[in-house]
Amino acid sequence: MKRVFWVGIFLALFGAVAWGEVTFRLPERWAKGVAISPDGELFAVATVNGVYLFQFEAVAQGGEDPISESLKLDLPGYAHCVDFSPDGKLLAAGGWSMAQVWSLPRGEEVTSIEVQGFVYAIAFAPGGRLLLGLSTGEVILYDLGKREPVWERKLHGGAVWGIAASPDGELAASGGAEKGLLFRLADAEALFEFPGHAWDVDFTPDGFLLGIGAGKVFEIYDTATGFPYLSTQRHHGCIWGVSFSPDGKYAATASLDGTVRLWDVLEGKDLSVLGEGEESMEDAGLSERYLVSCRKDGTLYIWELDELLGSDGD
Repeated sequence: MKRVFWVGIFLALFGAVAWGEVTFRLPERWAKGVAISPDGELFAVATVNGVYLFQFEAVAQGGEDPISESLKLDLPGYAHCVDFSPDGKLLAAGGWSMAQVWSLPRGEEVTSIEVQGFVYAIAFAPGGRLLLGLSTGEVILYDLGKREPVWERKLHGGAVWGIAASPDGELAASGGAEKGLLFRLADAEALFEFPGHAWDVDFTPDGFLLGIGAGKVFEIYDTATGFPYLSTQRHHGCIWGVSFSPDGKYAATASLDGTVRLWDVLEGKDLSVLGEGEESMEDAGLSERYLVSCRKDGTLYIWELDELLGSDGD
């Protein structure tokens, strides 16, 4: 049975005890994107009023209010997406007509990137580069060292809702309302197109597989051949967020239907249905220890992965 400890109860009574489920709500009542640092120690949440940066241990062991333990990073307008650099030293977020990058752990501003449109999707790539997916259908590969674009291409007819780079920096993927796209990161040359909705994309850590939230369907493709590895519909609403675990064995999908599903990638089956509610689950992130998700109303959920895997899936 899942244990739900609300703010002020689980912190005061249980301290560092392993949790099954922790929930608390941000003051903004709106959360759009989540990301977990490469070392699994931090997680960031994009909201209508900037970005919150949390330490997992501080949330478990902190005082009466997890918000007071967080670092707040301001972004003009609201933040729609967030990501950590591969080395964990930088954090980036995208919003209206701009993306912003901060250094960690202090959250000092490194650079601000002005664009034409809304930055709906953001992802770091190896080598100090940043991918931006815009509301105009444009994708930009930005060199943070030189502070200039490497290239800018219109890859979608409408907004780019998802963006990702493979860990080796060879490939990238983007998602829009009309298709998912796998392309070479160096020059944006298209390799494979996947027709239909593609609301989010993510690579497995080895780069061999690409996950796509294709409407209500969770799809996984082989990146070398473009052949489908998995295609299954278990959600009852569009899949807004896709994330793989650091070992590539598991995936998490967040959906408009108000749930998060945890998947066994090898078996191609869902193990757990989590956080059921009326408001949309906007995004999900997986680390070695935790699954984190955010709901549209600003509620954050943290589940301990070992406990989920030790329990019976739905």
